Amino acid sequence: MSIPVTFKPLLAAIALAASCLAAQAATVSLTAAGPYRVGEGLDLRVSVIDPFAGLSPDEELLSFGFRLSYDVAQLAFAGFTAAAGWDDDSGWLGADQFGGSSFPGVANHGQALLLLGTLHFDALQGGPTLVGVATDAGNLNQGLGFLWRGPQPLNASLNLATSAVPEPASLLLAGLGLVALGLTARRRVGSGVHR
Repeated sequence: MSIPVTFKPLLAAIALAASCLAAQAATVSLTAAGPYRVGEGLDLRVSVIDPFAGLSPDEELLSFGFRLSYDVAQLAFAGFTAAAGWDDDSGWLGADQFGGSSFPGVANHGQALLLLGTLHFDALQGGPTLVGVATDAGNLNQGLGFLWRGPQPLNASLNLATSAVPEPASLLLAGLGLVALGLTARRRVGSGVHR
């Protein structure tokens, strides 16, 4: 049985649409190590959750890039470190844009999580603040650059709460130091009386 020529383009379109249904956008995550205080440094890890979900086994992630947004009154940007296996291409991308590349690319081994890099900040003021990474659709240097799938958006945000209260452990340490000085001075005074 032969299929009429007029149905072949329709079948090709249906097959293409079905293959697109299996593909899904990777989820980008910003994570912080813990609570932060004014005057301390803070690091945010930029990761991709299930980067190869629904993709071909021969897919590779070649590059990534994003634009950074944050409140300059609350945070001071201190740098970006690309994760192991990535070359830092940030110097080529422009102000407040960061990214990396890997050639050959990162292969699809079914990774559940793929670390792209770490953003470093210094906390200037207490209170809540929003940090975000995003891609501009028209910028080919941004997004997740897959070998076969092509560029995909890279967007994530994180609400941070920075405490203005000083570190309790440093106050405790200072108090213990004063007590030790007091005990040492008291022994000297006491040892001179018994002579």
